[in-house]
Amino acid sequence: MSELNNNKFTGSAHLILDKPLVAQRIEAEVAAGQRYTDVLQRFITKPGVAYVVLVDGVVVDQNEIIQPGVEIRCVPQIIGG
Repeated sequence: MSELNNNKFTGSAHLILDKPLVAQRIEAEVAAGQRYTDVLQRFITKPGVAYVVLVDGVVVDQNEIIQPGVEIRCVPQIIGG
């Protein structure tokens, strides 16, 4: 199963990552059927940054399986008070 493909294909999801999770913006197609945590650990280059996974704008558990046709974004988690 292909992890990354520059063309959209059936069975893929669109991944968008921005700073501070990565050095520069990443947009990629990733194969569906994998866990979010497995895919994201390959792309996120800034260790120690807490983040939340959004799928089509809804927070999901990182252990869920990626479904085809969704948009995945990660946003830094803000803590403090």
